[in-house]
Amino acid sequence: MSALVALLVAGCQLPPTPVLEPAERQQAACELLSQPAPIGQVDRGALASLLAQPEFAHAGDRQAAALEVLLERLRQWLLGLFESSGAFEYAKVARVAVLAVALLVGVISVLTRLRRRRGRQAAAPAEAPSSALVLDEPDQHLARARAVLATDARAAIREGLLALLSSLERRRLARPDRVKTNRELADELPTRGADPALTAQVRGLLGWYDATFYSLLPVDSERARGFLDEVGRLASTGAPG
Repeated sequence: MSALVALLVAGCQLPPTPVLEPAERQQAACELLSQPAPIGQVDRGALASLLAQPEFAHAGDRQAAALEVLLERLRQWLLGLFESSGAFEYAKVARVAVLAVALLVGVISVLTRLRRRRGRQAAAPAEAPSSALVLDEPDQHLARARAVLATDARAAIREGLLALLSSLERRRLARPDRVKTNRELADELPTRGADPALTAQVRGLLGWYDATFYSLLPVDSERARGFLDEVGRLASTGAPG
């Protein structure tokens, strides 16, 4: 009995698996990978019945839904772009309008001030410039000069100069605008008809006055008195003494 079992077991044994070398195993693996994968068969009938159910009614419209979403996003983007552009244009136009109004107000204000100033100038009588000095008679200036000679010799010779200018203006040897310096006034005397003797005397008086009045040194009272006496003789006679 045991012998029979042993024979049966020996008859059912599979043939031994041959042992492959590494190169043979690599080649066998490459042949296995190169074979195409089996394609499963789809039961189209079962798929159609599944899609026919209510919850899968719009499964076939996936592309249409995606297109609608894309169009909606495009529409929202365009609306946002137009709204932003419109706000920007409005802000720019508003800024220009404000600047234009401010400029117009400024121009109107300036024109109004100019018109008022011209109106006041036209209504007011012509006045002499504030820098113009109105001269009195030569004797009046000399009287004031001698009154302050003892206390302020510089102010005294100033009044003596005014007496000299007043005398020349009254003889039309000097212009009353008094825009020239003393030296220019002396140089102009010959062109206005003054004789050489008078021109030399006036030039000497004006030269001494400029050197003395604008000096930082005190004015000598005796020399100031001589200046006033010479101006008085010239004012009274018009000739050198």
